Amino acid sequence: MRKIAYIILVICFLAPFAAISQQIVQGVVKNQITQEPATAISIRVKDDRAGTFTDDKGHFQLRLNKGFPLTLLISSIGYEKQEVLVENNQSPVLIDLVPTSTLAQEVVVSASRSVQTKLSSPVTIEQISTKDVQNSPQINYMDMVQGLRGVDVTVSSLGFTSVTTRGFNTSGNTNFTQIVDGMDNQAPGLNFPLGSVIGLTQLDVDNIELLSGASSALYGSRGLNGTMVMTGKDPFKYKGLSVLVTQGVNHVNSKKNNDPVSASPVYDWVIRYANTVNDKFAYKINAQYSKANDWVANDMQNKNGPGGPDVDPNYNGINMNGSATSTDINPFLFAAMMGNPDLTPLIEPMLAKPNYVARTGYPEWGYLDNNANMFKVNTELRYKINSDLEAIASGTFGTGNIVYTNDTRYQINDFKVAQYRLELKSEDWFVRAYTTRENSGNTLIAGPTSQLINEGWKVSYDGNVGGWYPEYTEALVTALATGSDMQAAHIAARQFADQGRLVEGSEGFNALKKQISQTPISEGGTLFLDRSKLYNAEFQYNFRKLIPFLDVIAGVNWRLYSLNSKNTLFPDMDKPINVKEYSGYLSLGKRLVDDRLTLNTSFRLDKNTLFGKPRLTSRASAVFQTAYQNYLRFSYQNAYSFPSNIQALQNTMNGYNSYSSGGSNLLLNEHYHFNEFPPYTLASVQEFQQTNDPTVLKKFEYDDIKPQTVNSFEVGYAALIAKRVMFDVLGYFSTWENFIGYANVVNSPGTDDVNAFKDQSKYVTYNMAFNGGETVNTYGYAASVSVDLGKNFLTKVNYYSDFLKNKNNSQINNFNTPNYHVNMEFGNSGFGKKQVWSFNTTLRYKPGFHYAAAGGLGEGQIPSSTVIDAQISYKILKARSGIRIGGTNITNKYYTTGIANPRIGAMYYVSYAYNIF
Repeated sequence: MRKIAYIILVICFLAPFAAISQQIVQGVVKNQITQEPATAISIRVKDDRAGTFTDDKGHFQLRLNKGFPLTLLISSIGYEKQEVLVENNQSPVLIDLVPTSTLAQEVVVSASRSVQTKLSSPVTIEQISTKDVQNSPQINYMDMVQGLRGVDVTVSSLGFTSVTTRGFNTSGNTNFTQIVDGMDNQAPGLNFPLGSVIGLTQLDVDNIELLSGASSALYGSRGLNGTMVMTGKDPFKYKGLSVLVTQGVNHVNSKKNNDPVSASPVYDWVIRYANTVNDKFAYKINAQYSKANDWVANDMQNKNGPGGPDVDPNYNGINMNGSATSTDINPFLFAAMMGNPDLTPLIEPMLAKPNYVARTGYPEWGYLDNNANMFKVNTELRYKINSDLEAIASGTFGTGNIVYTNDTRYQINDFKVAQYRLELKSEDWFVRAYTTRENSGNTLIAGPTSQLINEGWKVSYDGNVGGWYPEYTEALVTALATGSDMQAAHIAARQFADQGRLVEGSEGFNALKKQISQTPISEGGTLFLDRSKLYNAEFQYNFRKLIPFLDVIAGVNWRLYSLNSKNTLFPDMDKPINVKEYSGYLSLGKRLVDDRLTLNTSFRLDKNTLFGKPRLTSRASAVFQTAYQNYLRFSYQNAYSFPSNIQALQNTMNGYNSYSSGGSNLLLNEHYHFNEFPPYTLASVQEFQQTNDPTVLKKFEYDDIKPQTVNSFEVGYAALIAKRVMFDVLGYFSTWENFIGYANVVNSPGTDDVNAFKDQSKYVTYNMAFNGGETVNTYGYAASVSVDLGKNFLTKVNYYSDFLKNKNNSQINNFNTPNYHVNMEFGNSGFGKKQVWSFNTTLRYKPGFHYAAAGGLGEGQIPSSTVIDAQISYKILKARSGIRIGGTNITNKYYTTGIANPRIGAMYYVSYAYNIF
């Protein structure tokens, strides 16, 4: 009995303290004007660490570390901040937030690895928020990036968009970094960013920040052309079920636009679910599936000169696959003359010059599968070990069928990419480890596969059985002898030699295509077997508590590329090639002059095991507040970039006896034997083929590829005027040394006889990476204006120009950009009763410009384009849903972003959204 009484006494004594420790404040936050729930609103206790967020219904529940009374701090971008006094928890706290302009409210992290307002950023930075994604007329955030200031894109297909800044625009840019939740989003083997393939789903975008120009001091040597940092939604903050279903149609009025595909459906379905189990544990699951008939690349410009297939017998269209096989038929003409001397008067004049004839190619439509589809799924678990330490585990998997453009078109079938992360994150430090694994699936390389298909149904030449070229020559001579003119004779010769030709899409064609494309390159087919992996570990510490008078951030990074292609992409026949990178970085910042002047400097030391010396990258910046919300900025960066794995080690077939090549001596001397059989420029070899004059041959001087460097200066001014007008202007100038570009060269392995250059089976062509000997300069300027017109109307305009000076004419430099861009946006985020209506329109204008595709795939003039996207939406408040009707490129004027890439028409759609406001 005494024991029971004692226990009761203890319980009674401790109960008040337990009550205090378990006290909970509950409440509801709403938009004052619309009375709809305000989601993801920050609720914090003043002078305390306790805090939470509202859920998808606007509700919040906050466990307290202190007693009453207390003050709650309520904040979110787009609303006025509030302080609410809470006397007790007898009833829920009801809070109405007042909407306000978001201009100058945005905060960014990527500019200096610390939180600051976008307006006061030391470098040029653009941003896309979750609200921007929700209001955009584009159905994919990667398409939204095209409207950001300073950005260029190359669209290879519906599923693959390559992003860059400041002019260096090409598909698969290895000098642009894309980071998703702290993880480098590059393909482990090929090194280019994977876009949205394993990026965030449309409903999980919290924030996208894009840094223009060199950002290597912060994010490593791959960031010479810019960095895009994407952050997913925190499941503690964004809770509930969200669904977005989009149904659309593309290829509308296709015949009028020379589009071989008829009107086709577009599907894009996204789902996100996130919740908390308790105050410590949260999780989220994302999935997105997209399907459509892809746009078609059908540029038929002749790479070998003027004239189409009926005019030029050596016709090789940019998007004609297989016509890269070309031979001088003079030996066959000579043999015909020797066999029948009566033909001498007819044939002998023709032998005065070479007579090159190309095999008949296959257009992309009917040859490549344009049924594009992508599926990706992501899951993330978060556990708060204590109030200052959080553990995160995540996994992302993507698969599908898309087309990618580089030195040829790649039909990437059944690819698989996975990325897994473990992280411990505190307020002042984090340690993160992740891995990326890729499987190239049954990827079809369009150029060489089509050439081998031609050889499969009829060999070009075989001394025992003849072949396509002997038949062509025989028919040509016969037609000329019977009175046909030269053009008609060549047409008749092609028709004769093409007898029995497999038609694209036929059963025999598909069977042969499958056999060739699923046989590895190392075994005589065209299948590459990329199973490369990337491993990365990083630690960062912010010393703000230890060194309060100076902003100090330091970190280290380790990375391993395990290149595994079975000798189909890299020279890795025996075992995978391991490339390691070691990095350390330090950022120092100081505020002076009553916090009006902010100075920052950053250093990063990188070591790559393919190259001897480590390289130091540095950045210095100054931001001065000239007046309230007016900032003048200046930055300088000296950046080194190690050649990517592709630029150093690539050994990829892009055509018959043609390779995309890295520039390391490991390849050039040990595999291509340039030291024994020297390379010549392709242009001089082609001139020799036309003139038979060996004196025109020009040797190509090469050396082991080495890191390139850039010194970049930028000055800018940003300001907010009268809380309604925000503008930003900037100018930059960059100097590049040891600039890495590409050259097309030829050698003849096994022989020094230059006559081997007349027989395509005896020489090999390489699109080779190398360092240019000249200093290259790039410069440009840009301006943007955003105006809050009141009543939720907002308009934006940006203009930017990029220029290249002192380019090395021996290089393909990938500077594919017009002299200027203009982007405009006008919209309203809420009007009508309870602001249930909204709309948004965007316009992008680019004048015509010259574009040179990688690997000699083609070059030419890109026509000017004006692209208008628009949408109008209606909210169903009681159902927490919305309907949107919209379209991209609504005028349906087809355009392209680059040579050899598809022409893009309109896509019109209807979307249903649940719980995404």
